Amino acid sequence: MLEQDRHQRICDAIYRMVTFFDVLGYAPLWVECTSWIEWGVDDGLPPSADEFVCARDALIARGSIQTEAGRIARRGSMEGFMRKLHDADVTFPRKLRRARRVAKWLSFFAGVRFVALVNTTALGVARDASDLDFFVIVRDGSMWSIRLFGGAPYRIFGRLASATGDDAAPDAVCLSYFMTDANLDLASHMLPSDDPYFRYWFLSMLPLFDDGISKELWERNAMIRDRHTLASSWMLSPDIAIRVPRIRYQSPQWVERFARWFQMRWFPARIRDRMNRDTTVIVNDQILKFHVDDGRAKYREAYEKRLIEK
Repeated sequence: MLEQDRHQRICDAIYRMVTFFDVLGYAPLWVECTSWIEWGVDDGLPPSADEFVCARDALIARGSIQTEAGRIARRGSMEGFMRKLHDADVTFPRKLRRARRVAKWLSFFAGVRFVALVNTTALGVARDASDLDFFVIVRDGSMWSIRLFGGAPYRIFGRLASATGDDAAPDAVCLSYFMTDANLDLASHMLPSDDPYFRYWFLSMLPLFDDGISKELWERNAMIRDRHTLASSWMLSPDIAIRVPRIRYQSPQWVERFARWFQMRWFPARIRDRMNRDTTVIVNDQILKFHVDDGRAKYREAYEKRLIEK
């Protein structure tokens, strides 16, 4: 009976993850499923490879999921996901090249410690017209000036995505999430109760530049790691990694103060109205998070509803 209960818990864990990504519009790779699966510290020993395969095959036999090309999805969803992946295969190399240029530019600022692609671009399924979304960690005391000058050339040439979610050109640069290395615990950025979108957003980041701070970022977010005990920290691929430049620009403190004053003065009304009311728009000297059109609550609601409808 205990073995049967464990088998069912593994099946349920796989199905929950597949269902969330079904809401997101993505069919995870099997290796992603077995790495990112929600298996907490209180759930006992992590499933073995054989247990994972047995549970997967049981779900396929029940008609709950299907697999193709190393990916896994809810029954009936795979064909649409594969079409999306085929389209993304054409656009992703271009998006990655442009994202690396952004990361290289940001790396010239001495305060920048970590630059990662996030959201659908990090998963390799972004639409042709979608933005390039970045998550950036900087040294404490340099965030305002880096955001101002780091985004300046993209604003001048019309390549900076609007923080208010207005339409932008394809591959527009979205610099809407900065934080300092003063406090790398992201728990306060998450929705109350649970935030499945944020948890998988965290796990699926694609680092492009890292001076080593990602190790601390991973260790400081035990709230997420304890729910995904099989997940491992991000690896910086040598094929896409941006090296630390020999010469880097360091802003003096008066520039940082000016940058803060300037940006606070010119925030759009939608940012001012939402600022620090919840976790969508956070503005202080450690965090700049501008997600006005934040869909996390809707994703969570759709996910919970789809679980019930299984």
